[in-house]
Amino acid sequence: MPNNSLSGYLLALTAIFFWSLNLIIANYFATSLMPFEIAFGRWLTASILMLPFIIKAIKTQGKLLWEHRWLIVSLAVTGVVIDNTLIYYAGHTATATDMGLLDVTGPIFLVLLSWFFLKTPISRKQILGLVIAVFGVITIILQGDFTQLDKVKPVRGDFIMLFNTFSFAVYSLLQAKRPKEISQISMLSLTAVVGVIIILPLMLATVPPARLHSLTGEEIGVMIYLGIFNSTLSYLCWNSALARIGNVKTSIIYYLLPLFSGIEAYFLLGQKFYPAELTGGILVIGGIALVTLGGKIKKARS
Repeated sequence: MPNNSLSGYLLALTAIFFWSLNLIIANYFATSLMPFEIAFGRWLTASILMLPFIIKAIKTQGKLLWEHRWLIVSLAVTGVVIDNTLIYYAGHTATATDMGLLDVTGPIFLVLLSWFFLKTPISRKQILGLVIAVFGVITIILQGDFTQLDKVKPVRGDFIMLFNTFSFAVYSLLQAKRPKEISQISMLSLTAVVGVIIILPLMLATVPPARLHSLTGEEIGVMIYLGIFNSTLSYLCWNSALARIGNVKTSIIYYLLPLFSGIEAYFLLGQKFYPAELTGGILVIGGIALVTLGGKIKKARS
């Protein structure tokens, strides 16, 4: 139905909008909030919000959940602990614009992982898309300068962002192992709780106690904001969009993330958009579009 499709696109755009703001926040608070500190606050808020779903899931499906405990732990490590923490490390050195462009490279890793572990065939169009997208990533990292490679100093945050997207690809691949009896919201809520439990000792080990006692109202507020909008609302909107318009169409919407983050970085952080970023971004998005449309690989953001 047209109305259902329209609502699906709007839901996907809502999720992308809030996820793109996460990159701006990672850049803006890079010097005031430590990565595990902001990750813990964000997912603790999300866990509290989803507490009713957690209680219901444990009461009705406790035995089934225990049988799949290692899947839940794996999802928490890749999708909460690594994926959502490395973004804040990348924000120390990479610009929000570059982070947005590199964040959409997840399908590259997902296609390769699916080919290696699931023996999913890769079409010629997908191979071409992978080559184009990889060339775009290299263009961004080298700032478009291929003639003086010895003088180019790649930003560490760019590589951290690539590892971040690789972790998300692993998380997406693991989604295929979720039993149909366990709903998306139940799996997400349990993943969030386990992620918080894992992040807590890491935060205590990396954040000085005095720092935790000196949090400002603005810093606490941004953690609550991320927990409500980026960790709960966005994921629920994205899952609803997947159900209404399908994985492929929803994934195409995801490629608008660099556009959102680039505009936001320009107006909110005063970051400029350079020709190398524009060229690399076009190559990355175009290549990934070929990867997505050229085969049956499906990317999930649950």
